[in-house]
Amino acid sequence: MSLRNGRIHYFHADATALGGHIERPFVRNIPVQSPTSLAPVGGETDAASSDFKFEGIVSASATSTRVEGSFLNGLPTTRMAAIVEDLNVLDTVRAQQVLAYISSEHPGEEPDVPRIDFGKTGITNLRVGDSVLTVHLDLKLLKNGNGDHFPKRPPVYDKKLWKRAGQPFDEDKGFLVCSLVDKIEVIRGKLPGKLVEPNILEIPNFGRLHLAEFLVDGQSYQLIMMRFELGCPTVGAVTVSSGKVNGGGH
Repeated sequence: MSLRNGRIHYFHADATALGGHIERPFVRNIPVQSPTSLAPVGGETDAASSDFKFEGIVSASATSTRVEGSFLNGLPTTRMAAIVEDLNVLDTVRAQQVLAYISSEHPGEEPDVPRIDFGKTGITNLRVGDSVLTVHLDLKLLKNGNGDHFPKRPPVYDKKLWKRAGQPFDEDKGFLVCSLVDKIEVIRGKLPGKLVEPNILEIPNFGRLHLAEFLVDGQSYQLIMMRFELGCPTVGAVTVSSGKVNGGGH
């Protein structure tokens, strides 16, 4: 928690593999799978579950998460990972694996803006109806071209991120919403429905699927690999493989 230069660093990370709620045809919460949270002084913890099934709406063969915080090479480093295997939502959207990963490394000095790495974040073998999709992600979204140097200011002020979000950072709102999705490619079959945004699929008699949503403010970084807005006839919301890291020092 204490750096050699006398600064104090407070760690923070949390992760969930799957969770949500249903409003129709019944009202019920979907039990959160594999939740983890990191202690302010760091450490590590993980969680796992297997053979998850919820009322024929969502299932997964396995889920797992891990968070850890420590000093690597003297620098405060926080890591978050959330994994869902063999996801099935209403027999319409399936994925072999959904993996979210964020690593943040702080410089331990002002302005204390971390380097962010998305590791092997990705969606494997995504199927929507009878179509097979490849989701191409921009895992270098927060690389600012300065090599291995630490950023001089928070990424919410980066115009590259504004372009991805389709709007500038609103300080009154406090955070920016964009996506890691570069493009979605149909490998086989015909996509049921349509792309309404580069990362949003609208599927008839199902709802909307938001892919690789990335929320960032001045100090935190949150990744939601799948967010379902279920419409008709099943109504509700589900998130898959999500987590957040922040932390800071003084």
